Amino acid sequence: MEKKRSILNEISLIILGGSVLGSLFVGILVYFLLNSSGVSDALIKAVYSTIIIQIAFLIPVYLIRLLVDKYIVSKIKEVSKALQEVSTGNLDYKIEVKGDDELAELAESFERMRLSMKTIMEKLEEGEI
Repeated sequence: MEKKRSILNEISLIILGGSVLGSLFVGILVYFLLNSSGVSDALIKAVYSTIIIQIAFLIPVYLIRLLVDKYIVSKIKEVSKALQEVSTGNLDYKIEVKGDDELAELAESFERMRLSMKTIMEKLEEGEI
């Protein structure tokens, strides 16, 4: 089975690319400002400032990525696993997504649908329908 690409990884790459370009832009501006002011070693100071800006940006972005993965992507994966289980005929697979957001609401709707399908299948097997 082919490994699936994560949307979170795609978003992270876009953010990383934007942060690198932004840091380079700021570094170039810092260089020109320092150079025009007659500061010695303007290029080295601009490179250092670019590196510091990049690190200062990437740390919170990484932390935000971890939070998104923990609170959103994990719920999506849980609902997706439940969908796969039920689609193969396992109507006993119970989904439990906690929270009061849209993903929890989706999971609750799916759980009601699973229970309805299970009830219908049981009635069909007993000949009631």
